[in-house]
Amino acid sequence: MKEKQTVFEKLRRKERVYSLGLFIQFVLLIAMMILAICTLFVYEFKMTLQILIVLLLLTMGYNNHTIFKRKGFTLLYIGAGIAYLSTILFG
Repeated sequence: MKEKQTVFEKLRRKERVYSLGLFIQFVLLIAMMILAICTLFVYEFKMTLQILIVLLLLTMGYNNHTIFKRKGFTLLYIGAGIAYLSTILFG
């Protein structure tokens, strides 16, 4: 019988696309934290920070769908990303 594999074991045997998705999520998270601190001092960075939040939510939805196979969280992240993007564009 097959044992349950951890995420890291799955990533070791999968192609580089999965690792790239996690890397992009990590880079977006670091950039978002840096811009959040910069926004405290320079208010003009707010729009860039909002765009990074939308990109991070969509990337998290993609990673949940491809790596973790959690459909509920995938819909939650993609829905939150689209809702936040619509508030940026129309609000």
